[in-house]
Amino acid sequence: MNGKKTMKLGVLLLAAACLTTSAWAQGEYPKQQTEEEFQSLMPITGTVETMAGDFKLDHSFPAPGEADKIYDMMDHQRASQLYLWGLPIVGMTRWHLGYVANYPDYDYNKIVAVKTFNERRGVLTANETTDYFWGFGNTRKSAVILDIPPGLAVGMICDMWEQSPGDYGVFGPNDGKGDLVAVVGPNTPQDMVPERNDDLRIMEIGTDQCYWLFRLIGTEDEVKAFTRKLKIYNYGDEPKPVGIVAGRDKFTAEYQPRGLAYWEMLHMAINREVVQDRDRFFMYWLRQLGIEKGKPFNPTERQKKILIDGAEAGELMAKALVYNERMDGVLRQNNWRMILGGTWGDGNKYTNRMKYWDAIDPRSRYTYEAITTSPAMTMPKPGKAQLYIGKFEDEDGQRLKGGNNYVIRVEKDVPANLFWSIVIYDADTRCIIDNRDGVAGGKATVGSKVEGLRTNADGSFYVLLGPDAPPKGWEANHVQTLPGRGWFPYMRMYGAEESAFNDEYKFPTIHKVKNFSE
Repeated sequence: MNGKKTMKLGVLLLAAACLTTSAWAQGEYPKQQTEEEFQSLMPITGTVETMAGDFKLDHSFPAPGEADKIYDMMDHQRASQLYLWGLPIVGMTRWHLGYVANYPDYDYNKIVAVKTFNERRGVLTANETTDYFWGFGNTRKSAVILDIPPGLAVGMICDMWEQSPGDYGVFGPNDGKGDLVAVVGPNTPQDMVPERNDDLRIMEIGTDQCYWLFRLIGTEDEVKAFTRKLKIYNYGDEPKPVGIVAGRDKFTAEYQPRGLAYWEMLHMAINREVVQDRDRFFMYWLRQLGIEKGKPFNPTERQKKILIDGAEAGELMAKALVYNERMDGVLRQNNWRMILGGTWGDGNKYTNRMKYWDAIDPRSRYTYEAITTSPAMTMPKPGKAQLYIGKFEDEDGQRLKGGNNYVIRVEKDVPANLFWSIVIYDADTRCIIDNRDGVAGGKATVGSKVEGLRTNADGSFYVLLGPDAPPKGWEANHVQTLPGRGWFPYMRMYGAEESAFNDEYKFPTIHKVKNFSE
């Protein structure tokens, strides 16, 4: 090394040392804990008080019997966090297996046509406005090809963790003029992936199985023409029109089961899928609770007790995340909340990967109350977007209860190019309110596509909610609620314009009333 280089290196090292010393002097490093402080924070012999209970130490060792209590605490905490972690894949797996059980003619690469109230009511926060066509594929043998015709379709691909590589249809890059998509999973053989070209989009997912959704908004004839031309098949197989399985008014649950059934479904899910690197610690936690990939579901009685209690505690956490939101960046006018969206790291997105961490609370919150994501849903663009907002209390800050009557006022000129709707969901199931037995039941939606919707003289709309029957002439604007059960609304704007995002358009108000004559 020559003298100039040596001198330059020395200057750089000296500068670095000066910066380090300066940073230390400015207090940027934590103060060193003294021995006395260290010893004062935990007794050698005595009781340690924690939020999870009190634990005794004897000469710094866990006292007799205390280690078992500590392990119970540790395993219970892990079980409750595993409940939150597993929500998306448990919901998707239950959904798929429900279709397999309900329909002998169902299989991968087919779509289920969902049209009736009963066919929708098991799916988290489904809507009643669009015809749904959805299904599952498997990329392990070869890429899954979707040959999508032009039409009024809003759709996307998701993996089994509800992460999406992209949209198609009117909110996709081709603006509804047709799409050709190849879905590629982590185990898809390279020779079974078609070559890229200008007409083909490759969508890569993190699981072997994929899910697709088509929300069809056109007329009945347009919907039929679209589905006749739609093709879904594995690369290498013969392209042919997709097989359609009629819903037959059958109920299929997608919302996550409770108790030990939750863990049995999670065990099934992890055995049907690949393990992602980010989940390896969670897989270890599961193993300590008697759930292991490649082995039968056979937890001990102690583990079963912890799993059941952990699922209950985990669901309480999920309810808090949904109904008592603590994340910044998602609240809007008068406590309406962006269901999807918000700033990065706050609202749930089509991917949970951030610069230094993967978001788990937003994912758990969203997949407890709803299903599936996509770029167009989570990063909406004015005029080419789906806007979803929700609200969990009235204008007095009180929870929405099925035994009370309410009026929602929707301001005129809702900024939605395709349609807007308000759908009422049950706070326990997070699905369409099951009011089928009521006189005005079997209906949970008021919106622009509801036949007979009544408009006020100033162009605004009233939505009447409660156990009472509506006044004559207001039936289309009414949803019957159930005494003893909580409810909440979602407002959807499809083709939402800029004024829906910048607070120019005023979101609805919800007022409790004694009766609808008020």
